[in-house]
Amino acid sequence: MAREFNGDLFVEYHDEMSANREALLEKLVVSQHLNVPERQTLGSDAVSFAEVAAVVKRLLESNGVFPPAARSWKPGEVVFEGVFLAKRPNGKVEMAWQRSNPIRPNELADHGCSEYDNLDEAVSKFIENAWSKGIDGIAITHR
Repeated sequence: MAREFNGDLFVEYHDEMSANREALLEKLVVSQHLNVPERQTLGSDAVSFAEVAAVVKRLLESNGVFPPAARSWKPGEVVFEGVFLAKRPNGKVEMAWQRSNPIRPNELADHGCSEYDNLDEAVSKFIENAWSKGIDGIAITHR
């Protein structure tokens, strides 16, 4: 049985596909993993830099920090390991990194940061630093 597709149906389908892809991209950048069915739904072993940057920016804008679980270490807390972005009250964006003492995860062993005036520049540097070789085997391309 053939169906007739009009503009509205295409838009709904297209919007649904875009929403699914964006949800998969969000899961990828937050959890740094996609399972096999999710990879098949994504439909590619590469994602564009622009797609990844858009998701990172959206989550940074809504949470004030990316990844959402990241935070600067405070005494008594377990150290968030790795690189993260944080929006500052002055409008700048900080890219920070920190690591714990290997034996005591509640003790900060080392940390550092860079500050950026421009959100796009900060996100770009973050992606280059954190995912220069891709995310979980999924390449990031500049298409």
